[in-house]
Amino acid sequence: MVSTSSIVKRCASLLVLLTVLFATDGSAQRLQNYHGFQQTYPGAIAIGVQTGPNFNFAASGPYADCDCTFDGGSGIGYHAGLHLDILVNHWFGIRLQGLYEDHSTVYVKDFAGSTFGDDGAPAAVNIQRRAEVGIRYLSTSFMLTWVTGPQGLYLLSGASFGFFLDGTLKDEEYITTPGYVYPGTSTSRTVFADEGLDAAQDLPMRGGIVIGVGYDLPLARGISLGPELQFDYPLTAVVDGNADWNIPSLRASVALRFGL
Repeated sequence: MVSTSSIVKRCASLLVLLTVLFATDGSAQRLQNYHGFQQTYPGAIAIGVQTGPNFNFAASGPYADCDCTFDGGSGIGYHAGLHLDILVNHWFGIRLQGLYEDHSTVYVKDFAGSTFGDDGAPAAVNIQRRAEVGIRYLSTSFMLTWVTGPQGLYLLSGASFGFFLDGTLKDEEYITTPGYVYPGTSTSRTVFADEGLDAAQDLPMRGGIVIGVGYDLPLARGISLGPELQFDYPLTAVVDGNADWNIPSLRASVALRFGL
């Protein structure tokens, strides 16, 4: 017959064993938290600070129809802001993101032209038209986060909305053939515009779609560092009246996230 003390000892041993198993399982679940936050799902929330460069690739250019029509342009800007990740389960979450970002681009077109030499004779010359556009937005994005199988890897997709803050347009033309100037002047440079981008044209709200990929590197309990790429493709034009001019942007971010 088993004594009462033996039963108590066996129950105590079983409780210790179960405690160890649950503790081990809990540790394993924290290690398997694919988003880098050692918290329990569902309901994990993280706030992130992000910054980095924007690689801007423009279609068309700032003029809809002129002899200088640009084929496209490019430039490097920057962005900085905050985002909030709300993770609803092990695999999916919602991100709310707000950024201050620069979509600066440069447009260049080379073509042949004519002017007059010092002796008054006409001369064929090479000309370069150059437009520099600086444009800043306050952008907001609403995205779905998919936390994939590989630990730390996640994907993003959603919609973005940009509200114009300020911008500039500097449009110049140069005779690049040495020794020649524009008729009636002593310079090889002509300035067509140097003004605010919204001085003579309306800028609508920027709307687009966003896809992205990132990777979380846990630094400590509830803290992670995440390199991230987002491609923001606009569905709207930069200015009214020039439907072909838009500026897709590739954001390369470093995000520091804190679990709440």
